[in-house]
Amino acid sequence: MKKFLLFLLIIANAWYAVGAQQLRSKRFVESALSLGGGYTHLLDTYLSPQRYSGGHVMLQSERFGQLAYENGQWYGQSRLVIHGDYTKPASGSGLTIGGMGDYSYTCYYRPLHTNGWSLYMGPQGQLRIGGIYNLRNSNNPAQLKLGVNLAASALGKYSFSLWNTPMSVRLQADMPLFGFAFGPDYGQSYYEIFYLGNAEGCVHMTAPHNNLSLRTGLGYEVQLRSCTMRLTWQEDLYHWRLGNQQYRMLTHSVMLGYVSNLYHVWRDDEARQYIPY
Repeated sequence: MKKFLLFLLIIANAWYAVGAQQLRSKRFVESALSLGGGYTHLLDTYLSPQRYSGGHVMLQSERFGQLAYENGQWYGQSRLVIHGDYTKPASGSGLTIGGMGDYSYTCYYRPLHTNGWSLYMGPQGQLRIGGIYNLRNSNNPAQLKLGVNLAASALGKYSFSLWNTPMSVRLQADMPLFGFAFGPDYGQSYYEIFYLGNAEGCVHMTAPHNNLSLRTGLGYEVQLRSCTMRLTWQEDLYHWRLGNQQYRMLTHSVMLGYVSNLYHVWRDDEARQYIPY
């Protein structure tokens, strides 16, 4: 547990040090706020051997901007996703309520930018914290979800005009490579872990062999005079195998968002020509 907390502190300090200066773009920072919902499939063997499914709501906040480096090829993206779901088993008896918060920061390098096409690739830091509560369980009814990862991210974007209206399509994929996660074994109660101090085996090192996770998002943006709207389809897969336990969550989401430039450069024709992505 101490090693996990130390690793978490190091990652948090690194994000703060980078994030404090990364999003200082020369002319603008793009900000987007999206709200939506969808469908969730859930399996958590610590709580129940049954598979649950149901609906969820999601709020996502994102900032994307050019970094203050000389060559102008580096970009920073910070993203916060808050997710709440309610699921039931196939029998219809029982209910689980869950809430998750995901924060990620990505440092992108842009190797391609031509004819409306842009490609960004780079490392990403991820922090995930939340919980699940099973209303049927009287013993160990809740499960804490906590993980920190170093991931790889890729983002592709194509900008074009149709009927004199600026539009764009973007696709982003994030995949964890290495990190740590909290996960008690079956029968190991939270009273035993946090009150009695028997936390041995609760912190696991993660890699693709036991943390096969992937987040993909396909977005469409259209600029309507001084505002830009974004429609996003997003799929999140979390598949952890920690000790003898398995946690799997698959979500399909549709979100509608509003995209704004913090400096309102759409009112300046010269500034609009400068926009690098």
